[in-house]
Amino acid sequence: MPLASDIASLLDSGSTALTLNSNLFVNGLPDTTGRAVCVTDTVGLPAYEKFAGEKPAMTRPRAQVLARSTESVGGSGMPNPTNASVLIQDCWDLVVGVANETVNSVVYQRIEPLQDPYKLRIDEKGRTQFVFNVQATRTPTTQA
Repeated sequence: MPLASDIASLLDSGSTALTLNSNLFVNGLPDTTGRAVCVTDTVGLPAYEKFAGEKPAMTRPRAQVLARSTESVGGSGMPNPTNASVLIQDCWDLVVGVANETVNSVVYQRIEPLQDPYKLRIDEKGRTQFVFNVQATRTPTTQA
């Protein structure tokens, strides 16, 4: 299973503010007016190979977590980024401590943020977006 789906499962189960396919999405963010989070798969790092066998010892996928604020009053006026910054920090807090844990039948040795959440941009509708990137080390699976 892709890392983004597993992180979304962690966020869905660990947060009362997020519900999968309502305000938490995987690999695509609908153009809604409410605040939302999207987890997107990104390019990972090379796997840790072993000397014999078909599968690598561990794979190292990466993903990005993005939180978007509600639409600003008056369209593209001055945005209020507070609700997105709090939401992205909550997501970061849920991901930062994952070690030696099984998520959706995949064993993760570690999931770690690569940086603190930061402001990415203000979109065309005046919604502020914050992001952070994560890297995982996990036991290989036969799933794509």
